[in-house]
Amino acid sequence: MNIKPVLCAVALAAIANVGYTEWRYPHADAANTGFVKVITAPATEMLRAATIGPLASGAGPVVGPDGTVYIGNLNGQVLAFHADGTPSWSRQLPTGQWVTSSPVVGVDGSVYVVAETRVLVAGETSVYRYESTLHKFSAGGGWLYQAPFPQRWGNTKYSSRGDANAAPNIWSSNGVETIIVPAVYSIPAYTSLRLVAFATSGAVLGDVLVSEPSPGTVTGDWLPPWSFDVPSEPPSCTDFSVCLPTDTGWPLSDVAIWQSDKGEPPTVMVSDALQDVVGYTFEPAQGFTERFRVHDANRRVSSGPLILPDGHTVVAATSDKSNRLTFAGPNFTPAADSTGNLGVVAAVPTRLPDGRLVAVEYKGGLAGFSNANALNSHLGLPGQSIVPAAASCNLVYVATAGALTTLNIATLQPVATLKWHGGGRSAPVISSSGYVYATAATSSDSTNFMFVFPPLSPPATSFHGTACDTNKTTSGGLSAR
Repeated sequence: MNIKPVLCAVALAAIANVGYTEWRYPHADAANTGFVKVITAPATEMLRAATIGPLASGAGPVVGPDGTVYIGNLNGQVLAFHADGTPSWSRQLPTGQWVTSSPVVGVDGSVYVVAETRVLVAGETSVYRYESTLHKFSAGGGWLYQAPFPQRWGNTKYSSRGDANAAPNIWSSNGVETIIVPAVYSIPAYTSLRLVAFATSGAVLGDVLVSEPSPGTVTGDWLPPWSFDVPSEPPSCTDFSVCLPTDTGWPLSDVAIWQSDKGEPPTVMVSDALQDVVGYTFEPAQGFTERFRVHDANRRVSSGPLILPDGHTVVAATSDKSNRLTFAGPNFTPAADSTGNLGVVAAVPTRLPDGRLVAVEYKGGLAGFSNANALNSHLGLPGQSIVPAAASCNLVYVATAGALTTLNIATLQPVATLKWHGGGRSAPVISSSGYVYATAATSSDSTNFMFVFPPLSPPATSFHGTACDTNKTTSGGLSAR
C-alpha cells in the first residue's frame, strides 16, 4: 500500500483544521487581504535564488495546496518550483503569448494563467489590438485547455479579445469555482473595462461592462486609461536601487471577492482606476448583476480593492490635494475614510491579523493605520514600489526598488533589511509552511530572480505572543480558530 497520499491528505487536513490557508491567490486570498496565518522568520539569509525570466509589473508567484510555487513570465513560460525553490516543471505557451499577471490556483490544485498577445492593426503604425486567453494546467504541469476571451468588434480590423493584464481571482460557492478576470477592450477614442467569468471547464459564464470613459480620453499611442502610468520622474532617475524602470506602469486593478455570513452569493468588487468602485453579485447560470456603484468625482482610484471581514471595501484614492484610503460597500454602514498625510498608493492595502491596515506608498514609504482608520505611523523605505506588503502572524514584508524589508508586526519597525536592485514590482508571498518568496531584477538586464527565504527552524507550534494569538481580542481581528 502506498501511504504517501494518505500522509499528505492527513497533513493537509491538519493544516486546514488550525486555520492555515495557502497563498493560492495573488493577494493571499479572494478578498485580497495579503495575510497568511503562520509564524515566519525575517527575510535575511536566502535559501535559493531561482531564475524566472522577465516579469510584467505586478506579476508574482502563488502557492498551490501542496506547497508548489507557480509563476508566469513575459517569455510565455509557466514555471513551477518546489517549496524550497528547486525547479519542478515548466511549460511554454503558444508563440506570441506572454503572461502579464500572477496565476491563481483552484482548490483542487489546478493552475489558471491569463496570457495575451498583441497584433499591429492593419494600416496603422502604432495601434495594436489585443488577444487574451485563459490557460488551465494541472498541478503536475499537464496543459488542460486554452479558452479565448469574448471577442468584440469582430467584423472590423479592430477585432479584439481584450487586454487582460490583471490577475484572475476565483469566485467560489457551494463547491463551484468560477475564474473572474478584468479585461480592457479598446479602439481609437473608445475604451471599456469589462469583467469576464469562466467556468473551470473554460466556458464563458459572464461578460459585463464595468466602465467606459468619454470618447477622446484614450491617448495617441492607444494606451487604455486603466494602465495608470507611474508618476513621471526626472530623466536622471536610472538607479535600480531607488527607481522603478521608466517603462513600468501600474497594473490593471484585479478584483476582490467577499463571502458574507448570510448565505448570499459572493460579492465581486472592482475599482475601475477612474472614479468608481463597483460591486456585483454573480451566479453561474445568470452572470453578473450590478449591486451598487460608488462614485467619487474628486479623486481617482489608484489601487485594487481589499475587502474587510465586515464587508467594507478599501481602496487607495488620489487627487491633486490629498490621498487617502477610502471605504465602500458591500457593507452599507458608513465608515470614515483614512486621515493623515498619505502619499500616492498604487498597491492594494494589506490587512494585518489584528485588524490594522498598512499601505505601501509609491515613493517607498509604509503607512500604518489604526483600527479607527487614522494614519498613525509612517516609515521611509529605500526606493519606489507599486506592490502591497505581505503579512504573517508576526512579521510584515515590504518589497521596494532597493530592498526587501522585514518589519515587526506590532511596531511596524524594521527587524531586517536585505538590499537588492530592481525590486518593488512584485509583491512578497508567504506559504503556509513559512517560506517567503520575493522577486527582483538584476541591474544589467531584465532577468528576474525569485528569492526563497526559509521558514523558522524548528517551526513555531503556537501562535502565543503574536497577532494571531487566540487570546487576543483586538477589534476587527481575524479569528485564529
